[in-house]
Amino acid sequence: MSRSSRHAPLQPVRVVFLSAITGLLMASFGTLAQTDPIEAAMDASMIQAQPGLPGTPDELRALGYAQQEKHIRAREYADRVLEQNPSSFAGHEVLALVYHYAEGNFPRALYHANQAEALLMAQHGDPPQAAWRWHAILLKELAGIHNELSHFEETLAYFERYNQSYNPRVVAERAWPLMKMRQFDAARRAAAEGIQEGSQRQREVALNALCAIEFEAGNTETSYEACREAVNYARTTGNLNSVDLTNFAEASRSVMQLEEAERTLLEATRARGSWFGNPWLELAELYTRGGRFSEALDALRELPGVRRARPPHVRDSDRNETWRALSAFYLVAGRPDEAQRITSKAMVMPDRRAHNSRDPAQDRTIIALLDRRSHRMLAESELESAAGAGLWDRTEARVRALSLRFDGWMSGRQSVQLLSTDEALVGAFQVGSARAAVMPTWLAPELSGVLGPGVVESAIASARTEDQRSVAGAYYDAFAAEAAFVRGDEERALELAERSLPLLSRGEALLRARLLAIRAEATATESGTAAASPLYAQAMLSDPGVLRRMELELPVRIVLSQGGDVAEAIEDAIGRSPRFDEDDAGLTLNIDARANHAELCLRHEGTTFGCTEASAETNESPAEFAARASAEFHRDAFAPRVDLSQGDIGSLDGSNRVTRDPLEDMLGPQ
Repeated sequence: MSRSSRHAPLQPVRVVFLSAITGLLMASFGTLAQTDPIEAAMDASMIQAQPGLPGTPDELRALGYAQQEKHIRAREYADRVLEQNPSSFAGHEVLALVYHYAEGNFPRALYHANQAEALLMAQHGDPPQAAWRWHAILLKELAGIHNELSHFEETLAYFERYNQSYNPRVVAERAWPLMKMRQFDAARRAAAEGIQEGSQRQREVALNALCAIEFEAGNTETSYEACREAVNYARTTGNLNSVDLTNFAEASRSVMQLEEAERTLLEATRARGSWFGNPWLELAELYTRGGRFSEALDALRELPGVRRARPPHVRDSDRNETWRALSAFYLVAGRPDEAQRITSKAMVMPDRRAHNSRDPAQDRTIIALLDRRSHRMLAESELESAAGAGLWDRTEARVRALSLRFDGWMSGRQSVQLLSTDEALVGAFQVGSARAAVMPTWLAPELSGVLGPGVVESAIASARTEDQRSVAGAYYDAFAAEAAFVRGDEERALELAERSLPLLSRGEALLRARLLAIRAEATATESGTAAASPLYAQAMLSDPGVLRRMELELPVRIVLSQGGDVAEAIEDAIGRSPRFDEDDAGLTLNIDARANHAELCLRHEGTTFGCTEASAETNESPAEFAARASAEFHRDAFAPRVDLSQGDIGSLDGSNRVTRDPLEDMLGPQ
């Protein structure tokens, strides 16, 4: 996730930066009495017209209920008002608030806000002296809706109109839309003006903005310091929240300080929450990157609850962020079927990115790469599962695998199109920077198989020249090692892998596993399998699924504890599998199989990498039993050991629970 903004809406929480627009709007309402039932609080004294807030009792009640987040009641009164008087600007204004905050229907909210503006101007002039409070609320609402829709020029225009008539002025909040328009100097000036304004809130917003501005401008070190300053200032004011911390965590990742990023994100999970930014999501990606699969799963389990706790208009703001993290986890957990189920949705349902600094093309590129790999892994699984089957079934599996690989090729073409400019292509390898803020370090090497090694090597050379980060060299060596390996230059691949490995941190377990696999393959060619086997073993220890994702064979020495039809059938299946290459100097695969029971174990020098026990089912032939035992062993040997239940699969992406009680969003807090 790229930098997020902060603000203070009606509740005392801060949100992704330009949400300051909507926060200013909600804060401008004030508060009404919190008596329960609320109708008792709406007595005559509270619905009397105030200076600048003329209206009928029903119009004022509608606004009051909106202030109380009682959106069903607000809509009921607004609908009643418009039924009685279609020219009521107040009725349209309240409906804009309801559609915006209760339903997240931004186009509909904009329609009603535009209607309210036209009617208000027609009835009270511009500026409307007698209805100035309605006008002030409406200008901020229009700015907020346009921001939700990424209409940043319109957002700035409504800010300007507000500033011409009302105080306190919107100052630092202008920095975010200017940054989104890539007007970095103007954004810096807006942030500086906010700091000069002198209030605590303006300084908080400005520092948060500078954190994002410098990151997007490509000034990674400057952004790191700005994010640190934003966190330190929030600590001094006692106003620290999860957005400040998640932004600083990403800044830490951008300079490859992964341990600092983890500490900061763990603190963020305990800090006051906000509408945007989710430290659990970023922890899940960090743990996946580090091969800490159980911890990644635990972090992912926290995501649905965080999402449900958000108000409706921001609940889907990071939906694809979540899908990206989930699909990546499912891939490395050996569940390409679940990964592909998610990527197929994410490919056609992009997020709204108004509240985050990153270019949305990055998200689409990564999802396309994940979708490509999930299809190719499914193809590998088809061949693995059919290795013990008869000739006809193996032939059908090859046809299915070809179809899946074609689907993967199509997804790869989408990533090619998204990387069609030199800026995008070179930027894709600058992991951690604004140009590749969320590109998983272990996924970037896949581009060698998508774009071709020659194109990738040229892009890496350009990226290396542009990148001033001292820690970046090891990553470029790692990516170049895979490009050389795909090109067939194993000597160069081995040289680059050996140069990169000592410099990569433990937090890069998946990338290190790829390099170990490349080093093993190159060593096997140069020095033989015996020299390479320890490297294969190291790769499997770090990331059991790495060979499957890279579509490589593991050399194994098959040892049968005893003969028999089942044992021999399993041995034949292993020999036909795309995952294994029989070699007397490889890792040891022990097969102990009888008519009704089989145990397969993969070991090397006292380390066990995976064992599978299977028992024959009723009426199952020896051949069928052997085929099933072989397929189960493939699933166990090439996937990490995580307790991923079917309940997790149904709940992590919210597929078995769309939202919380749908009435809660409309009725508001009770």
